Amino acid sequence: MISQTSSKFRLMALFLLILATMLWGSSFIITKIVTKNIPIFFYLGLRFTLSLLGLIPFLFLVKKVEKKNIIMGVVTGIIFFLGMLFQTYGIQETSAGKTGFITGLSTVMVPFMIGFKSHQRLKRKIWIAVLLSVIGMALLLLEGESGLSWADVLILICAFFFALYIVLNDRYVKLVDVYLYTIIQLTLVSLLSFVSSFLLQEPWELTSFDFNFWILIIYLGVIVAAFAFIFQNWSQKHLTPSQTAIIFTLEPVFGLLFGIWIGNETISLLGGIGCGLIFSAIFISSFKDQVSDLVSEQVG
Repeated sequence: MISQTSSKFRLMALFLLILATMLWGSSFIITKIVTKNIPIFFYLGLRFTLSLLGLIPFLFLVKKVEKKNIIMGVVTGIIFFLGMLFQTYGIQETSAGKTGFITGLSTVMVPFMIGFKSHQRLKRKIWIAVLLSVIGMALLLLEGESGLSWADVLILICAFFFALYIVLNDRYVKLVDVYLYTIIQLTLVSLLSFVSSFLLQEPWELTSFDFNFWILIIYLGVIVAAFAFIFQNWSQKHLTPSQTAIIFTLEPVFGLLFGIWIGNETISLLGGIGCGLIFSAIFISSFKDQVSDLVSEQVG
């Protein structure tokens, strides 16, 4: 009975994490559309405030407030905020599909962070993934006339913060009340966004936004941020890090598909090959059931 229940939890976790990944993939092009008419920090603050409203139904599931929930939620909240900030600024000057694939390189960075922390050598397949991702990035960047742009650099920085977030989040969600932990994360992101917006004196003109804007911002805040956060944090309690990483490989694919469908974006043959190589790198770096498989014997 125990194994059957555990199996049901794992199946539900797989479904919810795939759904979360699809929601994140859709957010690239929608973010690009929405942020044409709203300051970046104000947008982030508004989006994640709405996400907190979306978490109201989960409040009754919070059992008790513990210090570790607060500390861990604050740490990962700050890291996630930085990742979102660099991604939102970067996507202004590049395509949603390109943003998705560069952001997806965070999965390739995860084994390096794990290996560095444990002082272990990475296996050969990780170096192959790195080589493929570098070649893929080169082709993707050569697709444009200007080559490497500041927007691409910002999204690479975003990928680093998201990789760090994945590593820490995987550890923390197994130690905390996942609902309180998520609320703390989103509260911090919202507060940091509004404080930054205030300090930069961004205009807060809510009355100038039309009905379509509010539909999109509610979708990004409540569905993509709140629900996807809960889906991810709950799912990671029941999946291995590598299973999680494999599912994360779908995010750039969804990002590209939604960019083509909603934003009428196009991609050249060279860019398509680059995306394919990056996807292969992300998949190879994730294709094991245990994180320990990412590293070889301990050095020294």
